[in-house]
Amino acid sequence: MYRLDLGVVFLVAFGLGPWRTLRTDFGALLWTAVVLMGAHYFSEWRYWYPGPAIAAFIEPWAGRLRAFMQNRIDQAATGVLHGFLYGVLLGDRSELTPFFQEGFRTFGISHMLAVSGFHVGFWVVLGRPLKWLFRLRRWRGLYVLLMGTFLCIYAAVVGSGPSVVRAVGTFCFAAIALQQNWRIAPLHWPLLVAWLMWCYDPEVVQRVGFQLSFSAVCGILIGLNGLPAAEFLQSWQGESLVGSKFKVLVPVQVSLSAWTATLPLVMHHFGGASRYFLVGNLLIVPLFVVYIWSALLVLLFGPLLPCWALDVWNSSFERWVSWVLKTAEEINRQGLLESFFQACLR
Repeated sequence: MYRLDLGVVFLVAFGLGPWRTLRTDFGALLWTAVVLMGAHYFSEWRYWYPGPAIAAFIEPWAGRLRAFMQNRIDQAATGVLHGFLYGVLLGDRSELTPFFQEGFRTFGISHMLAVSGFHVGFWVVLGRPLKWLFRLRRWRGLYVLLMGTFLCIYAAVVGSGPSVVRAVGTFCFAAIALQQNWRIAPLHWPLLVAWLMWCYDPEVVQRVGFQLSFSAVCGILIGLNGLPAAEFLQSWQGESLVGSKFKVLVPVQVSLSAWTATLPLVMHHFGGASRYFLVGNLLIVPLFVVYIWSALLVLLFGPLLPCWALDVWNSSFERWVSWVLKTAEEINRQGLLESFFQACLR
């Protein structure tokens, strides 16, 4: 049994040097040597970090935000939609049946139920008006501070899992770099967050969520290397797309990159991976995204919406999920998509 993941050596040695020069590489290697020599004593003195003080500030606000969101969801959503929104917005999957979750696994879209950068992006885009209010250059840092504080509180609401902590930390660093016009490759921010998470809790690297989250994001950033979308998927700010079009094939690249990077871990921990992940991510996820966006609007304006609109919203989601789950069941039983693809090839 090893206590120190050797991946940390590479994160420290090569992940934190934004420019490849002899000076930065030598400094990174020296830093690595110091960390490794002090690793035996690290677990004894690391607890002086102000974790309790931060939690004492965040937890009350997280409780208020969670109570507000629960109240609005309880008022507007029923049945399957109620459980789905609890899962994707609050990180509470207790209402989702095994049949529901198995259907998501069949199409390779279980990541929708694990709060991560995919969900953090919704809140950042929803908070765009704040950026307009603080559009003056000297106030840009205030926008990042306010949005970062809200996202930290939201991370506490959903349980502060590795995926959401990685997404929030990456957003804060990437947004600051973008506002200050720092030319730092996007891949460095998740690597920096990974190293900080290890400093705070060395055992986090042994968690499956940590391994899957960082493998996926590193795979995506490598797959999108050189494209503006790589920056956009971290900072979620339109400035990162200036001067280039958001190409149609980016969703395909994202799905393929994440699937390829996480495949060894998924095969090891779960004994198999979905063969229909492209179908799920390109054809099924977009409609679920529409429902998540509509849910955010309901959270804000729910009491103003007529009852008939909420009834249509709930019933349409019920029908859509029913179709998805029945299709997944047929695929698992008869392999319908495989038969279809073989017929096309013949």
